[in-house]
Amino acid sequence: STAPPTPKPDPVSDAAYPSITATGGLDRLLTRGKPVVERSNAGAMTVTAPVRIVRDKEVPVEYRFTFLDDRGRPVGPEPAWQYKVLPARTQQFLVGTALDADAADWRLEVRPAR
Repeated sequence: STAPPTPKPDPVSDAAYPSITATGGLDRLLTRGKPVVERSNAGAMTVTAPVRIVRDKEVPVEYRFTFLDDRGRPVGPEPAWQYKVLPARTQQFLVGTALDADAADWRLEVRPAR
């Protein structure tokens, strides 16, 4: 008998995986600044990610933050997509806060609004 097909290993290591990803063609339109990561007194992580659209027309996007524990596992509930219209050529800030104090790392996904 034949084993079922399995996916190939990801050539990008967990350590090299980018914190911010842009899909649906946004990688050509979206620039990013240096994110600011802060912790509250209770230990909650908040990330503020500056982004900017580099064209003369606004772009509606959806974004979501996923927070990870120190072993790379998602913490908290499945994140919901947030809607935001990014104006042309103007820096905006995407902000996410972990609901779990165990958050040690984060990822931000940005896609065209659906």
